[in-house]
Amino acid sequence: MIRAQVIVRPRASIFDPQGDAVCRAIQHLGVSTVKQAHVGKCIELELEGTDLAKARTQLETICKDLLSNPVIEDYVLTFNGAAPSKAKTLSKPAPKKAIKKTVVKAKAAKKPAKKTTAKPVKKAKKIVRRAAPKRKKR
Repeated sequence: MIRAQVIVRPRASIFDPQGDAVCRAIQHLGVSTVKQAHVGKCIELELEGTDLAKARTQLETICKDLLSNPVIEDYVLTFNGAAPSKAKTLSKPAPKKAIKKTVVKAKAAKKPAKKTTAKPVKKAKKIVRRAAPKRKKR
């Protein structure tokens, strides 16, 4: 039997309101040494069999597709309570140079917009509402 533990937490670049609230509550208690807190979730799984390589591939798929949102969360996968063993974390940011190249390529690929002449905007007429005439009582 294989035991695995998945820890899912928000990425470092994503604001964690729950972690921020926990940090402020800890500081309110008088512990000023805590500067940051992150709140996540821990999922423990038990798998049948002994093939660790097969279990790792299955768990990587489960983590990516079900247990974490790869856009805003990272995960760490550990087996049998051991130290994290080269588990994939999705928080590795792309190098800044690669991001700049991508942006430049995207800008170069765009077609230039057609130039149009702007027509003057007419001012809307002010609507004056008048009180309805009073009805006579019968």
